[in-house]
Amino acid sequence: MKQIVLAIALIISFQCRGQITFVDGNTSWEELSKTAKKAKKLVFIHLEGSECEQCNEVASQGFNGPVLKDVFQKDFIAIRSNVATENGRKLAEKFQIKGSLVSLYVDADGNILNRFNGSTSHSNAYLEHAQVAIGRKGGKQLSDFDKEYKNGERSAAFLKAYMQKRREVNMPTNDLLDEYIGKLPIDSLATFATIKFIYQQGPTLDSRAYKLVQVVVPHSTIDSLYKSVPPMEAVAFNNGIIGNTVRKAIETKNQQLAFQAATYTQQTYRENFSLGQLNFRRNMLRYYQQVKDTANYFMECRSFLEYTHLLLSVDSLKRMDEAALKKNLADQTPMGPAGEKQAVRFAPPSQAFHIELNEHAWQYYLQNNQPRDLERALMWSKKSMEWHEELRRDKNHLPLGNPAYIDTYAHLLYKLGRKDEAIEWQTKAVEAQKVTGMSWVSMEKDLNEMKAGTLKR
Repeated sequence: MKQIVLAIALIISFQCRGQITFVDGNTSWEELSKTAKKAKKLVFIHLEGSECEQCNEVASQGFNGPVLKDVFQKDFIAIRSNVATENGRKLAEKFQIKGSLVSLYVDADGNILNRFNGSTSHSNAYLEHAQVAIGRKGGKQLSDFDKEYKNGERSAAFLKAYMQKRREVNMPTNDLLDEYIGKLPIDSLATFATIKFIYQQGPTLDSRAYKLVQVVVPHSTIDSLYKSVPPMEAVAFNNGIIGNTVRKAIETKNQQLAFQAATYTQQTYRENFSLGQLNFRRNMLRYYQQVKDTANYFMECRSFLEYTHLLLSVDSLKRMDEAALKKNLADQTPMGPAGEKQAVRFAPPSQAFHIELNEHAWQYYLQNNQPRDLERALMWSKKSMEWHEELRRDKNHLPLGNPAYIDTYAHLLYKLGRKDEAIEWQTKAVEAQKVTGMSWVSMEKDLNEMKAGTLKR
């Protein structure tokens, strides 16, 4: 009787949110799998959280794209679930997802065929990932590798194929990589193909694989590897090593490993000591924030912003952008018979500074109750708005200002007890958000709570 009720509930609880039709967020994996098998479809799972309503609104806009309708109706059973709910938590646990804002494309047996981290208003991103997942149906799936591994298969060829399958869906490979290295003859580590494969996995700095390569392989050979691949691939090597090491440091609350990752990051900026030191501190700040070491986070954050960001001027930031753009254009590869340059997207480095001022001001709002610190964060927030306006003045971009930055400023005012000013600025945030075409629901909700005096501080 229970199964019949669940099946009926699944059928009648479809929710039309845009062009993707989602089943009820409380539908269990067992029912999703059963329905997908019967309909011969895949399953799309979007896991979201409650800590970033704007992120969820952004996803809603993405799901509303007409380009998604045909593919998702024809090929997917879709569910959107919050990880704070029991079912969302169970889905996250099943697919080994930590956190939220993850989209999974899986088959009815639970094999992850593709994965998209974060949320976006660009519908085509969800469509492209869906099409990749559809192309991966059939053949040997991750569950097949899992079963063979559990049954004792440990050959080097198998472990390599297993890692490649995991990388397809952005799953970690470091545990398998150490086993793989143990299966290889020591002299094989000197080959370019093996070293390249190891670096493609993004080995953590404390892994057996990384340490063994550093001991066995001459540094000149590693340097040659970096020079032999396109610049973007070399950057990907470093980003993989740094990203995986930082994640492991956060998961294990290993400050020493976080320090190693930050040092490695600094060393990648050999030609620019100041930029290397800047990114060293960015990594350590991320670690302290993620492990909720508030004492170190507040202390390091104050020092970081006051002795780097606040010593800069708008003119110095503009010069920074001009120099970076000039280098970017010089580094472009000639294309075509006439030697035309390829188009390359350019992100001005100045934006990192006002983004960070806003982000850290927001973290102070969330985690700090000391008036002196909140006043300091308010100053950072104001500076982020000023810089954004000055640096984007000629781009006709966000004419009423950056709504996220204004929102931060308003919340800090409210927490400091300056209610009337907070309401004035939050009203500006809502109006600025409306101009962008993005949802303003969560901002307006906060505005109404500010007016009522019920916004949690």
